[in-house]
Amino acid sequence: MASFGGLGGNWGTSPMSDYADDLFVLAVERCLGEQIRTVPGMGADMWSAVANQDWKHANGDDASYSFRAAGDFIAAICGKGMYMDWYCSGPYPQVSAVIREAMKKEGWEPTADGGSEHG
Repeated sequence: MASFGGLGGNWGTSPMSDYADDLFVLAVERCLGEQIRTVPGMGADMWSAVANQDWKHANGDDASYSFRAAGDFIAAICGKGMYMDWYCSGPYPQVSAVIREAMKKEGWEPTADGGSEHG
């Protein structure tokens, strides 16, 4: 079992290579990265889904990101900006049905019911 996540955020854009060993972020990039980059509001929805929310993988791994760390990896997925562009960009913890289903296919589920059934 491994734990992923963190507390900080970088002043500037973190490259995705900083997340090469973070299986949660890699799963987000795989299943939602294009939407985060192109669909208005999806980055904020992702921040809401991960900020101070614990996630568990079917294999026992877990992930937890602070407000700053959540914003940092979203900026890395976008390839621009910084954690402050996403910091408090939505309500937390609130996991949209779209994010919940996409991450479930990757084996990840939130551990608390901070869920939302809307889009």
